Formats: sequence, structure tokens, C-alpha cells
Amino acid sequence: MPENHYENLLRAVSTPETLGYELLRDILLPDLLGQEAPGILYWAGKDLARRLPLSQLDDLPTFFAQFNFGELKLSQQTKNRYIYQLGGQQIARRQKAFSNADFQLETGFIAQQVQQLTQTVAEGQLEFDRDKITIIIQTDHTDVPQATAIDNPITLHHFGSTDAPAEKPTTDTRTSATPVTDLMPKRTQHHKRGWFSRN
Repeated sequence: MPENHYENLLRAVSTPETLGYELLRDILLPDLLGQEAPGILYWAGKDLARRLPLSQLDDLPTFFAQFNFGELKLSQQTKNRYIYQLGGQQIARRQKAFSNADFQLETGFIAQQVQQLTQTVAEGQLEFDRDKITIIIQTDHTDVPQATAIDNPITLHHFGSTDAPAEKPTTDTRTSATPVTDLMPKRTQHHKRGWFSRN
């Protein structure tokens, strides 16, 4: 019997407003991207972080909550490692509804934000443990990434807050966005680091 995607979607959401998000995220994108979906979504998360640079790592949980990525908590931090826990009701629902629910987009997003804000090369890895998702970001302080300086970080709006920041005029004169191919690592750089290699 074919899988009932509509029933899966209903199990994955708590409010009707998020049905469209889940439809795109857990049905359409995996179907379009096929086996390459995790890798492409990881790099898409990195590209998203370049387009929406945060001013501080402490803003990550707020960003995740606002964009329905889940509840994010920094559980451990060392000089070269950030360990985040991703959870919450929507994460549990997605995992229950879709056996192949993927969180590489979120992993890439966090890795790139860490890279931009710490000015160190950073890569991420996912670990699944029942209802808990662990995202480990490994940094390399001996290597400085190319072109990751944040010129104009976003200011997160806190909905319901009366002290919303005044809008700043934009002076962006770019006529076209950077092609995605320019943001992807070249073949010679692919898997240069062995932090997360499986032996």
C-alpha cells in the first residue's frame, strides 16, 4: 500500500500554518534531490547563513524558534567544539511522521554561523538519539576561512516586544546574487578535513 503523505503531514504539524513548510521540507525536497538531499541541504543551510548572518551565536535559538526549525540549546562548548541539542514538539512530530526526516539544513546553517562569528573554519555533524538530535560543530583555529566577515548582520525582531529596533536604510547596491556554484567548495577542497570521517 502506498505511503499516505497527507496523513504523515498531519502527524508532523501542530498547527495548519506549518503544513506548507512540512510539505516542501519532508516530501518535495527529498523527492527532487534524491540521494544527494542531505549534502545539498547542508550546503543550502550554509548559504542561508551567509544570506542571513547573525550578530551573535546567542541569537541562534531565537532564529530557530522563529523559523520553526525547532528548539535549539547549546549544551556544551569547548575551544574547538560547540554541541547543540535540537528538540521540541515540531522535531519530535517530524521524526515520528517521516522516518527519513533530515536536519542537515539546520546543521549547515549553524556551522556557517559559527564560522562567520568565530572567523574559524567550521563543519557540522548530526547525531540521532531517540527523540534528541545532537549537532556537533567542530572548528579549526589554525585555519582562517576565506571571505566570511559579516558586513551587515541581521537584527532579529522579537515578536510582541515593544522595543522593536528602528529600520535601517539599506545601501546594498548589488545587482545580482552570488551564484550558488561560487559558494560551493571546489572538488579539491571537498572533504579536506577528517574531523568526522568514519574509520
